[in-house]
Amino acid sequence: MEKRFSIVNNDVEKYIQDTLAPLKMELKLIHDNSIKEGIPVAKLEALRVMENILILKKPFSILELGCAVGFTSIFFSQYLKEDGYIDTVENDSDMIDRARINIKMLALEDKINIIYAEALDYLKNINKKYDIIFIDAAKGQYEGYFDLCSNLINDGGVIIADNVLYRGMVAKGDKIPHRQNTLVERLRHFLNKITKDERFSTSILSVGDGLSISVKK
Repeated sequence: MEKRFSIVNNDVEKYIQDTLAPLKMELKLIHDNSIKEGIPVAKLEALRVMENILILKKPFSILELGCAVGFTSIFFSQYLKEDGYIDTVENDSDMIDRARINIKMLALEDKINIIYAEALDYLKNINKKYDIIFIDAAKGQYEGYFDLCSNLINDGGVIIADNVLYRGMVAKGDKIPHRQNTLVERLRHFLNKITKDERFSTSILSVGDGLSISVKK
């Protein structure tokens, strides 16, 4: 089973999760099965923040980097415009097989397009724009992803990155395990860079494992 880390007080997190509206039954099943099998999925409080962005934005096109079993793409698909679509990129063929089963189970094949590729390779070789981009792939590559995504997001579009506070380690100065040093430093550099990027208005939220939300001006 996946060990769940919290970057806020456990009592506060539990209260928020207990208070927020629950997931729909089909999504809850995918979510709960993923947790049992140690497959990382976004926490409910992070999903609800992203849900509000999707409701306000009403996106036609979404790009997701890191599909896993398709849970987040399925959640996002509820808020697409009528003819909208999601491209989701994944480099693990086993995860893709499982995602396809979940997507087919909910009859979303015409909404969600799974792309078998390395995220950086895909980003370097496409020529299209998106309303929302969700980054949830290799955390050590977030800066590279964002650099490429900045040219693929529509004006007024939103780039969201998950796990940016990484178990709270990003805020802990030098008090982090040695084996995590490189990853934490890369995330710190990433956050420092995007908050200073004048093309975007960026917020960092301490929900889930940390979300960055960057709106293209």
